[in-house]
Order: sequence, then C-alpha cells, then structure tokens
Amino acid sequence: MLPIFLIIFVILLLVFSRSTLNWVMNSFKPVIYALAIAYLLDSVVSVFVKKLKVRRGQGILMACIILAGLIGFMIYMLIPKIVDNINSIVYFATEGNIDIVQIVTSLKDKIDNSYFQSAAEYILETSESVRGMINDALTDISGILVSFVSNIGSNAAAIAISFVINIYMLIEKDDILARGKRFIFAFFNEQNARKILHIFAQANKIFKSFLNGKLLDSFVVGVICVIVFYIFKVPYAPLMGTIVGVFNIIPYFGPIISTIPVVLFSFFVDPPKAINALIIIIVVQQLDGNFIDPRIVGGNVGVSPFWIITSVTVGGNLCGVPGMILGVPIVVLIKTVIEESVNIRLIEKGIGSIEKDKIRNYKKK
Repeated sequence: MLPIFLIIFVILLLVFSRSTLNWVMNSFKPVIYALAIAYLLDSVVSVFVKKLKVRRGQGILMACIILAGLIGFMIYMLIPKIVDNINSIVYFATEGNIDIVQIVTSLKDKIDNSYFQSAAEYILETSESVRGMINDALTDISGILVSFVSNIGSNAAAIAISFVINIYMLIEKDDILARGKRFIFAFFNEQNARKILHIFAQANKIFKSFLNGKLLDSFVVGVICVIVFYIFKVPYAPLMGTIVGVFNIIPYFGPIISTIPVVLFSFFVDPPKAINALIIIIVVQQLDGNFIDPRIVGGNVGVSPFWIITSVTVGGNLCGVPGMILGVPIVVLIKTVIEESVNIRLIEKGIGSIEKDKIRNYKKK
C-alpha cells in the first residue's frame, strides 16, 4: 500500500499547480477552517467527556464556550493593542528618521568591547548602504504586519461561518467517520481497507499529539514573553510576545525567525531594550526547550533533528508556513508507516529480530 500512496502523492503534485491548489483552498476556506477547528477541539471535548463524565453534547458546548471566550478576549483586549503596535511600527518604519550614525556612535562610546568596536567602525564606514538595508527590512516587516491585519479582517466572515460548521462537525463526528469507513470498505478489499484505516489511525494519533501539544506550548511561551516584555519595558510588548509565541509553533526555525523582528525594532526604538529582548527570548527558549516543551509535546517527536530540519525546510518551500508546521508530523507518519512495512517484510523473511547495526554484516544462511 505504501508505494500506492507515494505514487498518488506525486501525481497530485504534478497535476495540480500551486494556483489550482490555492483556488481550491479559497473556495473551501470556511470548510477547511471548520475542519481544523473541529479537529483540535475534539481533543478538548474528549477530555471533558472522560474527566468530567459529561455527555458529548455537553462537552462540545463547553469547548465551544471556552473557544468563544478566548476569541472574545483576544478581540476586545489583545488584538486592539496589537493593532496599535502595528500602526506604530508602520509609522516608525515609513516616517521615522533612523540615524544609524548617531545610534552606533552612542553605543560605541558606551560599550568597551574590541569585537563591537570593530563592528561599529565597519557600520559607520558603510552607514549609507546599511541604512538602506535596514530601512528596506523595516518596510518589509511592516508590510507583512499590515497584510496580517488586513487578512484578519477579510477572513472574519469565513471564520465566523467556520465556527458554526465546526459545531455540526463535532456533533456528527461518529456519523462522518462511519460513512468514511463504509466508503473505504466499498472500494477496497478488506485487507487493504484495514491497512488504510490503520494508517489513518496512526496519522490521527501523530497529528493530534503534535499539534495540540505544540499549540499549547506556543501559547504558554507567548504569554510568558508578553508578561516579561512588559516588565522589562520592551517596545511593543503585546505584539512582540505574540510574534514569539506564534512562530514558536515552527520547530527549530521558529524562535530564530521571531527573534529578528523583535530585536530589530527594539534596537531602533530603544537600543538597550534590544539586549533585554534578546536575553529574554534566549532564557524563555531555554526554559521551553528543557522544561515546558518536553512536558507538553513530549520532547521527542520520533525523528532525529536532521529529519525535522529537512521536513520544515521542504514543507516551507512547498506550502509556506503551513508546510513548515505540518512537515514534522507528516515525516513522523511516513517514518512510522515505512518502519511498520519494513518490520512486516523482515518478519515474513524470518529475520524480524535483525538489528540495524548488524544488517551490513548479515549473510543468508
């Protein structure tokens, strides 16, 4: 079955161009949003049903009320501050007069470090080109932020419709799953149908474990950053803490990506605060990597760092940010399916217990 799935995946990539896939995504946007919301909320509903001993309908109502409360809090409390931060940043990037020479000279007089002194001298010698690069970077980042805000407004209706569709998906979950199983058994023989359902079960376990854990982990990291940024008066604390939390969802690259705009804007608004921001991010990421993430996500997603970095890179090139997030669970799923197939083949050959480090020296008796 594995070669069949790989062939189908390659054919889909060849037949459908990115523009066609984008058209399909836009056409079914409310349904896709609803499916994503329902998929993530289903775990919350299951916890309520098991832990609180309530009926599924009551669990769905409780989960939806909590989600609506979080959305309401963000709309009335957090998002206005973030929008104000974005407006300030856009004005600062487009209208503010950034004097690189003055900033660097001031820091050069305060910081007695040979490496920094050399870097400062180089920046002063190339101040015009550096100024152009920085202005371009600030303008690009502000453009991204403006686009983010406009997308929230344009997708508001789709999100509202998705919330309603999500409720019906949660209510009719068993019926939808039963119809899907009937479809698979109708078009595949029993053995292949059970293999397909087994793969779907593995995918569901892997994706739910990774996504639910990573979202909760990133939420905790974002809240910590917002609070600590406020305490140490880092500029645009709500927005900068949100950026760190959102990009934390992306393994390995997320913290690096989020650090750049936070430190950059902090530096040009108040240079000493950039150092504070950088130290805070490093400390929070160490706290997350050593304590928070292992307890929420589980620490080990089942593949080595090489495969995680590769999956994030390839996923990002193919599908942008969603690909960077979903690349890891997809690789874990492929790895799991391949390993199961390999184990079955080895058992069929009577060498199921052979170890990887001994396969090179294995000789058929």
